[in-house]
Amino acid sequence: MNLSVLELQRARKHLETCCHRRNAQRSDVARWCLGEEGGAFEIRECAGDTVVVRLCFQDGRWLLLVPAAEGGWRPYPPRPEAATIDAVIDELEQAPLHIHW
Repeated sequence: MNLSVLELQRARKHLETCCHRRNAQRSDVARWCLGEEGGAFEIRECAGDTVVVRLCFQDGRWLLLVPAAEGGWRPYPPRPEAATIDAVIDELEQAPLHIHW
C-alpha cells in the first residue's frame, strides 16, 4: 500500500468521526454525511443530499472545494488547501458564516 492510499483511508475514518460527532452534538444544524464521488470525498447534508464541501487529495495536499453558483467547483475561500486531514477538519468545524452549513 502506498502513502496516498493510507492517507485516504485515514482521512475517511477521521471524516466519518467528524460527521458523527457533529451530528450528535448539534441538533440545531443540518446533519452531515460522508460520501465519495469521482475519487474525492464529499460532505453532504443528509436530508437534502446537498454537497457542502468536496475534498480532493492531490500532490500530498488536501484541496477544499465548494459548489460554485454557476456550477462546478471553486476553492473554499478561507482555506483552499491544507496539509493534513486534521487541518481540514479544524477548518470545517469553524463553520464560517458565509458558508451555510
